[in-house]
Amino acid sequence: MKTNTDNRRSFLKKITLAGGVGIAGTLSGSAAVNWLRTSGDAVNGKIIHVTPDPSITQFRPLENISITSAQEGTIVVLDGKNSETFRGSIHSSLSIPVGGALGYHLIIFLNGEGHLLDFATFKVDCSTSVEDSKGTYRELFGNLYHSMTGEWGREAGVVRYNGKHYHSFVDWLRDHVHTLKGMKYFYPELKSGIDLYADSQREDGMIWDNYNRRPEGGSYWQQRFDYADFIKVVDDGENEFHRIPVENDVEYLFIEGIYYTWKATGDDSWMKKMLDKALKAVEYSTTNPYRWSEKYRLLKRGYTIDTWDFQNDDDAAVSAGKDNYPDAMVIRLPYTRFGVMFGDNTGMYAGCLYLAEMLTHAGREEEAERIKKLGEGILTRLDTLAWNGRFYRHHIPEDASVKRDLGVDETKQVSLSNAYSINRRIGHDKAISIIKTYQQIRSEMPVSSPAEWYTIYPPFNKGYGDHNAKWSYMNGGVTTIVAGELAHGAFLHGYEAYGIDILNRILALSNKTRGYLHCTYRGEMPEIPLRNFMPVRLKDVANTDFNGNTIEGVAGWTSEGENDLHEFPVGLQVFHEIPFDIIDPAKNGRRACLGLSADKNYAREATLAVNQKAKSIYFLHTTGKNYYAGNVTLQYSDGSTWIDHMGPGKISNWWYPAESQDLKQTPDMRVAWTGRNKFSRVVGVCLYGLNNPYPDKEITSLHFQSSGDQNKWMILGITLCNYEVLLMPDFISTGIPDNWGAAAVVYALVEGLCGVQDKGTAFDNVLLTPRWSAAGEPNAKVTIKYPASCAYVSYQYRHSDNEMVVYFTGSMKNTALQVLLPSPANPKAVFVNEKSVDFQRIKVEESEYLVVSPVQSVVNKVVIKL
Repeated sequence: MKTNTDNRRSFLKKITLAGGVGIAGTLSGSAAVNWLRTSGDAVNGKIIHVTPDPSITQFRPLENISITSAQEGTIVVLDGKNSETFRGSIHSSLSIPVGGALGYHLIIFLNGEGHLLDFATFKVDCSTSVEDSKGTYRELFGNLYHSMTGEWGREAGVVRYNGKHYHSFVDWLRDHVHTLKGMKYFYPELKSGIDLYADSQREDGMIWDNYNRRPEGGSYWQQRFDYADFIKVVDDGENEFHRIPVENDVEYLFIEGIYYTWKATGDDSWMKKMLDKALKAVEYSTTNPYRWSEKYRLLKRGYTIDTWDFQNDDDAAVSAGKDNYPDAMVIRLPYTRFGVMFGDNTGMYAGCLYLAEMLTHAGREEEAERIKKLGEGILTRLDTLAWNGRFYRHHIPEDASVKRDLGVDETKQVSLSNAYSINRRIGHDKAISIIKTYQQIRSEMPVSSPAEWYTIYPPFNKGYGDHNAKWSYMNGGVTTIVAGELAHGAFLHGYEAYGIDILNRILALSNKTRGYLHCTYRGEMPEIPLRNFMPVRLKDVANTDFNGNTIEGVAGWTSEGENDLHEFPVGLQVFHEIPFDIIDPAKNGRRACLGLSADKNYAREATLAVNQKAKSIYFLHTTGKNYYAGNVTLQYSDGSTWIDHMGPGKISNWWYPAESQDLKQTPDMRVAWTGRNKFSRVVGVCLYGLNNPYPDKEITSLHFQSSGDQNKWMILGITLCNYEVLLMPDFISTGIPDNWGAAAVVYALVEGLCGVQDKGTAFDNVLLTPRWSAAGEPNAKVTIKYPASCAYVSYQYRHSDNEMVVYFTGSMKNTALQVLLPSPANPKAVFVNEKSVDFQRIKVEESEYLVVSPVQSVVNKVVIKL
């Protein structure tokens, strides 16, 4: 039986071997510390002293730790995984850079005979960060993190299914996987977000789109989607899974999610458990009649805008068949007019490559080869069908005889999956053609557009209006998703200056909204046309004062004393470009506006003479507690009438008025004015525009009717116009989670500008490609961490007139260093840890990189002499 002394001798033998590998496999870090603390007189704890004090200091990679010693000897440092990171002599003092695996590091002092006489421990940790001397990209990185978490007020949410809890960034798989591109550098629990969809996978391999709580009394989703089992009710009716029938990207995104989660966690066992489910997902996508085109042997879908989930109105009607209500999300066999959307296929091609890599890693080479060939076949057939020499055509119908009138030349439309495809290994030549296409769009896009990062350009002029107005959301909106994917591709394909330009414009865009980056912006702001306005005076119907006190024959503003609108301006006033003639109550017997209510002192109804033609009518008005204010009847000279009811979206409460508008559409209601009174810090009125359904008819009068209760409808102004309603919309659109778009830009910043690419798993094999010279940045500090595995890369970059220095450490077993050189540059020599080494120079388009590989020390200092 071994004694404690025998164990100690074995331990000492391992750590005192010259160039030894430490105590990995013998004792864990904490066990080693505990063993040393109880090892008796071998350790006296009085020889070495560490500063800063490790008992109160947490060290970051590449910081220096200082050691002083009362006697000469040898210092050995072991990292958080017990790998030896340093061995050297100490005479009186020593400064050592911190590097290697995170966790508790162990400093051991050996005397001249190799006996262990003292030790110390210190903790090393880090978080993802980007620092640059100008602060530009530090600020951008902070804005991006804020945007990935600010919309929901959290990094991730937690749901329960079948008794198990799952973490996700968004409760749609698609959105979760795309957000994963950025959040994997900040959030520790990644596997369960994919497990949710693996655990619930349909028997035939289909993957669900989302998971939601089921409303009491039943779900409208079920009515829409249960015809082909595209909904699954679970947990005793409490929750349900949905698959949007028209979507055909979910299976490849499931594979992508597995792949990136495996990379971040380094968990081979988990990945191997996912492989059969991933294979079933591929089988479903490439055989199921809802998903696979036998004609083209490619993935198919209904006619949606790129990868989105709604068809145009005509296709939705055709898909309904004879006996069903048209639903833009629904496809039905044999009615739906299917076609090939290229993004589904470049996504599946990339998914096949990811899956083949995982299968190979798991030792399943034959299956890996089969899946790889499947993917390559998809890309070959797609290129033949949809690649036009500059970009992928948006949609190719299965039935060439189908003709659609969507108000645009569809062959010229560039949709967002082109930007995704740049980063899906489609090849360098096609990637730069797509990049150039977006640069061309920038040169011709509307002057009011924030950028060329369109969801689709040019947009559809008709067909999608009920879901998505022109120049917003998926129909010509500008999205940071495209910005991030485009910048990432630009960095990797020799267009670094363009990548920098995109990042700089993203920063400027986020700073327009206090450092928060929205995912979608309007692709064009409307031009203000020449319009004739005809304000209609309310003098003949006015019965209410802006002041709150009621007097004889005149109602006070809601009759609540100083809770009133006394600050409201009078005379000719213009709100959102619309003029109104506001009565001065002092000149009209205190009568300033029309107050409608069943309450006493107000009018139940009133008629205002007009006797004019108009294409639109603008109402300056507000209401009280109820959402329904009343109705207005347009009375025409031919005796006909038309009624409009004033409810949500047309009118707002006068305390803290709000715009209840759909940012996917052009607004017809805006808050016009705000002020305050004694009892409320914000009071105001809104402006609503009504398009006259019969503009060729003369309007003789407007008849107003109250809601019939004590609620008050206050009308302050009426203006006619010879042009359709036009209220300037917000430059922000909506419809896509903001964390999705921000994550795409993080992806570009981390792998593109910072140049940290994980070529293995858990950063064990890294391509390090700092591109700071493209930004004109002389100094940068970068740390990129996977909290899920505590793997990381940390480097410092410095560029002066005569040298470039990259100082780095991390979890890497192997690093290939590829540094973007300034132009012009003629590197004379390269030193790695003070030793001269050979190097190569490669060109990517017009950009030149210096390559040193492999670099395998724990802490490395690479100096490039210019």
